[in-house]
Amino acid sequence: MYLLHFKKYLVTIFAVLVLLSAPINATENTLFFYNPESNIHDFRTLKQLFDSYLVEHGVYQFQPFDDKNTFESFLQQNSLFLLSSWHYLNLRKQGYTNLQPVLVGTINDSMTYTKVLSTKKNIKNINTLHKKRIASSGDKKYTDNMLQNMAKRSGVEFKILTVPKDIDALMSILFGMAQGALTSRHSLDTLSTLNPKKYQLLHQHIESEAITLPVVVMHKPIVNPSIKALLIAIEKLPKSNSGKEILGMLGWDGWRKVDSVESLKQGSN
Repeated sequence: MYLLHFKKYLVTIFAVLVLLSAPINATENTLFFYNPESNIHDFRTLKQLFDSYLVEHGVYQFQPFDDKNTFESFLQQNSLFLLSSWHYLNLRKQGYTNLQPVLVGTINDSMTYTKVLSTKKNIKNINTLHKKRIASSGDKKYTDNMLQNMAKRSGVEFKILTVPKDIDALMSILFGMAQGALTSRHSLDTLSTLNPKKYQLLHQHIESEAITLPVVVMHKPIVNPSIKALLIAIEKLPKSNSGKEILGMLGWDGWRKVDSVESLKQGSN
């Protein structure tokens, strides 16, 4: 009889320990990420870096997606979402008006950037690149849409070569792997500083209009203290070495607070 009671006691203790060690509503304590503007191949490293950073602030996790529909299936969760600004604005048109922006990425304190089409040969116009290979760190659909806008939908077709980073896209045209590269103006400026000789080999043709960097959005009002703490942790990324490494992989270096869709749109004016 004593042995039976002792076994029941051990089972009860074990059950309590399991409950205490289980994640606290893991779905709600997650930063969900999807961004076709960047072609991040190594989600594993990005997740490891993010999770290592977040564990210092609570029971949080980072969940990246490479599929738009899968990402959007989580949008009803009471959590945080990191996505491109144009994707977010499209979601609002689809009825996701309860999602509000709270942070927007910055590069050198600017919340916008531009894309530039560069080549090694000094072509007359973008039509010359019909059926030519264009290197880009964005996914194929996003890159093709950007190029079509630059070509004013003139019927030009492009072959998209996806690469991990902008610098890889620029090297692709310098070494003959592609005939053009679509990169940010910031990446070109960086190349001009680090390797001016290679930069001088490039010809820049068309520059896009200002593009607002990715945003962190959430359901408002914030009533869950855990979500507030996660937001604070994300906001503090630029203040630590590990956070700066994460932002570097994402493609920007800081945040700016925003409190409305209007303030987000104003940044691209």
